Amino acid sequence: MLVGKQLFLPDERLRTLFVDFLKTDWKYLGVAWVVTQVVNSVALHFHAGRTFTGFVYAIEGASVATFQIVASKPLTLAFTGVYLVGLPFAVLFTYFKLKAHDEEEAHRYALAYVILVVLSVPFFVFFPVKVSSLYLTSVQPLMYQLSPAIQYGIFSTDTLVKSFPSLHTGLSVLAALYARKADTTYAYTIALLAAAIVISTLYLGVHWLTDAAFALVLVACAYTLSRQFSEPRWSVVSREALAAVRRTTER
Repeated sequence: MLVGKQLFLPDERLRTLFVDFLKTDWKYLGVAWVVTQVVNSVALHFHAGRTFTGFVYAIEGASVATFQIVASKPLTLAFTGVYLVGLPFAVLFTYFKLKAHDEEEAHRYALAYVILVVLSVPFFVFFPVKVSSLYLTSVQPLMYQLSPAIQYGIFSTDTLVKSFPSLHTGLSVLAALYARKADTTYAYTIALLAAAIVISTLYLGVHWLTDAAFALVLVACAYTLSRQFSEPRWSVVSREALAAVRRTTER
C-alpha cells in the first residue's frame, strides 16, 4: 500500500489519508469487510453436501491443465505472490485512488464490491465446486505445495469447494473496470494486474475456466447495478443534506 501510495498518490499526505479514513472511509470499507466475512462464514458452514465439480468438468474437461505446461518454481513463486498480494492491493488501493479523483466513484466502487460478493453467495451455498487441483489428477496444487504455511493458512480458512464463481477473477476485473475512472497509468496497471491474477488462479490449480467466465457475468451485473446510484447513501448524513445545512448557515 505504501509503494502504491508513492507511485500513484504522490501528492497525497499520509496524515490526510488516515484522517479521511477515520472520518468516512471506514464506513464504506468496513461494510465491505463485514459482508466478506459473513459470506465466507456462510460458505464455510452452510454449503450443500454434494459438489457439482463433475458438471463443470463435463463443460470444459481438463482444459485448465494447459496452464501448467510451463510450470516452474520461479513462475509458481511469482503467481503465488500475485494471487496472495496482488488481489488485496488491487481491490483496496483502487478505492483510495478513486477517492482522490472522484469520491462518488469510490463509494460506487465499494457498493459494486458488496453487490458482487453477495451475488456469489447462492452459488457458494447451493452449487459448491472443488478447486481444479483437487479434482483433476493432471493439475497440481502448486500453491499449496509451495509452503506448509500457505497450505495451513488456506486449508484453515477455505472449504476448497467454493471455486465457482472465482471471486479473485471477479474482484480484480471489477477493480480494473473502476480504475478507468482514475488516470490512464493506474488504469493500465490494474488491468495488467487483473489479467495476471486471473491467470494465476488457473495456473496454480485453484479455479476452472468456467469459474472465471461466470465471474465476469456477475461483474457485469454488479457494475451495472452500482452505476444506477448517483450517490450511494452509506453515510449517516447525505451529501445533499450537508450542502443544505451549509447554505442555511451561510445565510
